[in-house]
Amino acid sequence: MLLFYVPCPDKATAEKIAQTLLQEKIVGCANIIPGMESMYWWQGKLETSSEYILLLKALKTSDAQNRITNRVQELHPYEVPCVMTLPVLGINGSFKNWLEESLK
Repeated sequence: MLLFYVPCPDKATAEKIAQTLLQEKIVGCANIIPGMESMYWWQGKLETSSEYILLLKALKTSDAQNRITNRVQELHPYEVPCVMTLPVLGINGSFKNWLEESLK
């Protein structure tokens, strides 16, 4: 399994990306977490913004990471979106089975 961490500027963006990837059967589950404050450098200035975190769950296949990363970048409004792939060390069998069925 792979877990993707994607900060989004608002709930609508997170929902749009999640719905698109779910409908395309690229991911099996998406979680949207509201209320994160981000601080970062952008074009020489220290910025602060509120963001929503989008967590995406997918099966690990030979092309899953590139496919999901590329699709998120196409859909994301940020000039430089963060699409971070996190390895999953373990997963319970029933959830793995459900995820596999969801992606058929």
